[in-house]
Amino acid sequence: MTLEPQKFFIGLVDFFSILMPGAMLAYVVKDWGASKFLGVDGGFSLDRAEPYIVFFFASYLLGHFVFLLSAALDEWVYDPVRALTDWGQISKRLAKGDNLSAAWQRRMAASHLLFGANADNAVMQAQRIKARALHRLEAEKAVNAFQWCKARLTDDLPQGLLAVQRFEADAKFFRSLFIVLGLLAAYYASQGKWHAEALCLAGMLPALWRYIDQRFKSTQQAYWFAIMLEAKEAKPPAATPRQDGLSHAGGVVYRRTMVDGVEEVEFMLVEASQKRLERVVPKGHIEPGEDPRVTAVREVKEETGHWAKVKCWLEDSRLGKEPDAPLVRWFLLELCEKPEKWRRECRQYHWQSIPAAIEAATFDDAKLLLALAAGKINPGVRS
Repeated sequence: MTLEPQKFFIGLVDFFSILMPGAMLAYVVKDWGASKFLGVDGGFSLDRAEPYIVFFFASYLLGHFVFLLSAALDEWVYDPVRALTDWGQISKRLAKGDNLSAAWQRRMAASHLLFGANADNAVMQAQRIKARALHRLEAEKAVNAFQWCKARLTDDLPQGLLAVQRFEADAKFFRSLFIVLGLLAAYYASQGKWHAEALCLAGMLPALWRYIDQRFKSTQQAYWFAIMLEAKEAKPPAATPRQDGLSHAGGVVYRRTMVDGVEEVEFMLVEASQKRLERVVPKGHIEPGEDPRVTAVREVKEETGHWAKVKCWLEDSRLGKEPDAPLVRWFLLELCEKPEKWRRECRQYHWQSIPAAIEAATFDDAKLLLALAAGKINPGVRS
């Protein structure tokens, strides 16, 4: 008989995330439950085999209910907090036309207390690897990057999958512990035991923090292993052209300012990457599996440091007159927040009124694009 680490670890996950939290809850409320539901006065004694069986069953049942409730924390707590990082702001909010989250929330997410400043690098690469691998099946959106990485590790790196599952087990335990402490706080409050209630409430915050921390580490481990496996491939799959023919996306960024008491619209132009005297509109390559709206917002952030949200689609046009020239999808973006710092050696940006921006744009297609964008903005604004 051989020990299978995978099955052994599944047993540990069940113990730590279901049985242990359920036993904690069952033990505290056993006397109250025996009186309310079984009509047993004087408490619930564990000095015989039968009460132990009842206690184990109650622990298992309560543990599953707690686990079911705690699973909602992934959607209600972890996902919104994870979306506070730069990639979350780009893909979950700005690309959909929503505003930025509060600055203090984004700073908290970028701190070492939660995710750190480079929290998005691994997930962005993992999403691109997944998109290239699943493009042939047209299944890029059939599974998220984390689940795809775990599925790949199942065959290619089982030991890596065990490392991911260890973090998952910890995350699930503290997720369930958070719910247990909340239920116990409510129970102690009903019993008038304020000190016990305060202890439970005080324990909820570190339990929640530990859950978020371990959940994040489990995803990071999966992404790192998938990236490592991709790097070891003799010839990684090449990026496949999109079915819509798009290769780039970009955006015309505008802001509203007050000039002599009158509201005026200004457009942003940036220096070209090769010839700094040329004035162009921000754009860049669409990464595998990436929505063009996400590309537009990301490129504006990477090239200028500005946060901007998508307002509407402008047009699709080619970079040049050749039939096979790169096809770009252009969007109109509204400024949300300017950068606090921007290094002088980076590509510089220039805000100009609509007529001045059209005049300053180096290429004719950029001039036409800016004129099109001006027509999409409130026609009552002075230009």
